[in-house]
Amino acid sequence: MTEPLDKYLDETERCIRCGLCQKVCPIYAEMGSEPFVARGKVRLIRELIKGNVELSPRLKEILALCLDCGACVANCPPSVHTDKLVLEARAKITAEHGLPLPLAGALHGFLPNNSAQALVTKMAYFYQHSGFQKLLRGTGLLKALPLDLDKKEGLMPEFAPRTFRSMLGELPLKKDGKIRVAYFLSCMTNMVKPELGQAVIKVLENHGCEVVIPAGVQCCGTPHLAYGDTKVAAQLAENNARLLLETGADYIISDCATCGAALKKYDKLVPGLEGFADKVRDIAEFLVNVVNLRAGEKPVDGVVTYHEPCHLGRGQGVTAAPREILKAIPGLTFAEMEDADRCCGGAGTFNVMHYDLSMKILDRKLDSIRKVNPQMVATGCPACTMQLEHGLSRREMPISVVHPVELLARTY
Repeated sequence: MTEPLDKYLDETERCIRCGLCQKVCPIYAEMGSEPFVARGKVRLIRELIKGNVELSPRLKEILALCLDCGACVANCPPSVHTDKLVLEARAKITAEHGLPLPLAGALHGFLPNNSAQALVTKMAYFYQHSGFQKLLRGTGLLKALPLDLDKKEGLMPEFAPRTFRSMLGELPLKKDGKIRVAYFLSCMTNMVKPELGQAVIKVLENHGCEVVIPAGVQCCGTPHLAYGDTKVAAQLAENNARLLLETGADYIISDCATCGAALKKYDKLVPGLEGFADKVRDIAEFLVNVVNLRAGEKPVDGVVTYHEPCHLGRGQGVTAAPREILKAIPGLTFAEMEDADRCCGGAGTFNVMHYDLSMKILDRKLDSIRKVNPQMVATGCPACTMQLEHGLSRREMPISVVHPVELLARTY
């Protein structure tokens, strides 16, 4: 459950104004303006709590420009949780002013609705494969649309012909195993990357696990928290936690860094879920730390580098396990890039809402990738995958983006 913003006054007063957050904030690196760095946001939130500033359009704009990457928190001597302060301030904004209608439609009508996700998947696949997308792009009609939609349309990932959820009844899941795991199905794996879901099952079963997938789970709630809609986020958490616990699984597994980070905080949203987070593991964390990672014998040739998702590294403290998976794959050469843990600028829908700024942040990541000249970039977050694929395409860099588990699955 969230608390009134006033409760966080002491947190804001722990900021010692040292400015170390300036060195790591991707937003500040591009904008160079004090209000947009953590120190500036903390001060503004403190003045908001004290009643010295109002929730003006300018203040809302400043609070919207945060990636929730956690770099400032990790580099803050007194560990001021600026990410938490910003989310609580956004919750105050939403509670007092509501959500814009299009955003409310997406958060309430689309993301929590599995039937709507199935319909959108079919429509998007038709758009991309019927020639309609090619026609719009080729004729330049997209450029006539407002709000830079011609640029943002390029962010659209390649949708699957049908959702992974619609395939669940056809999957030949093994009915026994030494460990029973509940696989939390993310929205992106469901609509865009069903092959990732199949790879996760294959890898888990090769490690002696029985995989169960509760079909009724919904969006993890992260988008709702990001826009201050804590009420719906809590409803989603309660439903998902109930369905996952009803499986009787020993562990709850996620292949999405963002979903995993959200699941591990469900006990903060829903009373009575104490201990729930103890069952949750990112898939890489589970394979390395719980079931003794075993790669197969088939080689996967090539050079791979790794982009560390913010919600996996700083968000969950999972940094070594994905790299251990990549290094264990026969035939694969792992090359560490500079600033692997720097945000790619995707941040859910940040890239849609702030496209140009997001691309500037992404450019730094692409520069790091280019220096190691890989054939593949591995990452454990579908949203990062979407952002990286878009950037690599814009620069015409012939590099694929894969989940570490997809590469591991190829070895069996």
